Amino acid sequence: MPSILCVDKIQSRDGVTKLLLENMPSGYVLASTIIRSSTRTSVSTAAQSIIFSGSFTKQRADTNLAATCTVFGSTYYSGNCGVGMRIDASNWDHGCAYQYDGQYGTTQTTIIIGQSYWTGVSAGAHTIGFGWRTADGGADNRPFAFLNPNSTEDARNQQMSSTIILYEIYP
Repeated sequence: MPSILCVDKIQSRDGVTKLLLENMPSGYVLASTIIRSSTRTSVSTAAQSIIFSGSFTKQRADTNLAATCTVFGSTYYSGNCGVGMRIDASNWDHGCAYQYDGQYGTTQTTIIIGQSYWTGVSAGAHTIGFGWRTADGGADNRPFAFLNPNSTEDARNQQMSSTIILYEIYP
């Protein structure tokens, strides 16, 4: 017969030390972080740019990171610019893509979705961000002109919000 644990709180003997979960099955989530941007922002035309980001703390060195994103923009610009997510200053994963939604024009909505995966990221404080990095290094590329469109683009729009959800998972 399986054991059942019914408690309101589990803590270490000293009340301060973090409890460690050892021998967890592969794919189990240890921690999650939500990074959200809800401000309409003009977007750079640089060859590489992070347009929103946030901080997180990775708990263990032996875990991996997986992230999903949904990003909203407006005003068609470049059909291909290498969108992706980045950990810290240079650890890119380009598992994101977009297509333009609606009729081509100045108020067209762009929806970017994707997922990224990293191994070998150290434990401790880090940042994750969304942006682009062109393969050819060419400037004047960006997926859209404005992040998080609102009624400025179209009177029917509510304020849109872009999100990254990051998971620290057991390998």
